[in-house]
Amino acid sequence: MEEELRAFLAINKREILKFFRQKSRLITDLSRPVIWLLFVGFGISTIVSLKNGSYMQFIFPGILVMTVLFRSIFSSISIIWDREFGVLKELLVSPVSRKTFVFAKITSGGIISTLQAVIMLAFIPFLGIHPSPYALLLIIVSIYMISCSIVAFGIVIASRMTSFEGFNSIINLLVQPMFFVSGALYPIKKFPLFLKLITFINPITYSVDILKYFFFGKKAGPFFIHDIPIVIDFSFLSLFLISMVFLANYFFEKSDN
Repeated sequence: MEEELRAFLAINKREILKFFRQKSRLITDLSRPVIWLLFVGFGISTIVSLKNGSYMQFIFPGILVMTVLFRSIFSSISIIWDREFGVLKELLVSPVSRKTFVFAKITSGGIISTLQAVIMLAFIPFLGIHPSPYALLLIIVSIYMISCSIVAFGIVIASRMTSFEGFNSIINLLVQPMFFVSGALYPIKKFPLFLKLITFINPITYSVDILKYFFFGKKAGPFFIHDIPIVIDFSFLSLFLISMVFLANYFFEKSDN
C-alpha cells in the first residue's frame, strides 16, 4: 500500500511538473478561453440583449467548462505519448498496479485543468459576477469533479488509440459537438427536439448547469438555470465520473495485454 501511494504521488508530481515546464503550452491553453470570452462574448453581446444580465455573464460558466474540457481531454493524450516513447513501458513493468497509474493520471489531469479554470476566475469581478466565498468553493470543487470525469473519458479513448492523429480525429468529432449542445453559448430551450435529446445525455450540459447554479443561483431566473434540479445535475455527473473511471481502468488494463 505504501509503495502504491508513493507511486501515485510520484506520477502526479511528474505530470504537473511536466505541464508547468512547458510555458508555451500553458499560454496556449489559457489563450483559447480568453479569446472566446473577449471576442465571441463581446461580439455577440452587441447584438443580444438579455433581461437577467449580460451575455458575457451568461457564457462565462460555459467558458470555464470549455477550459476544463479541452485541457482535461488533452491531458489523456500523454498516454499515447508515453506508450510511443517508452516511458509507459517502464512504468508498466514496475510492481505498481495499473489502477494506480490510471488514478494518478486522472487526479493530476484534474488538478491541472482546475488550476487553469481558477486562473480564469480572475475575470468575474469585471463581469459583474459576485459569488459568495461558499459558492466559490463549491464552484472549484465542481470544476475538479468535472475535470476528473473528462480526463477519465479521454483515457478511455486514448487506451484504444495508437496514434496522435487518430486521437485528435476522435476528439474533434466528439468534444466540439459536446460543447456546442451543452447550453454553454445559448439557451437549451431554443433547441429543436432532436438537439434537446442530445443535451440530456451530454455530461457537459450538466457541468455547465452546475456552475451556472453556483454562480447565479435561482434568483437569476430560467434564462441562466435550465429546468434541471441541481440534484440531478450532480447525480448525472457523479454517475458519469464513476462510469468513466471504471472504463478507463478496464480499457487501460486491456490495452496492456
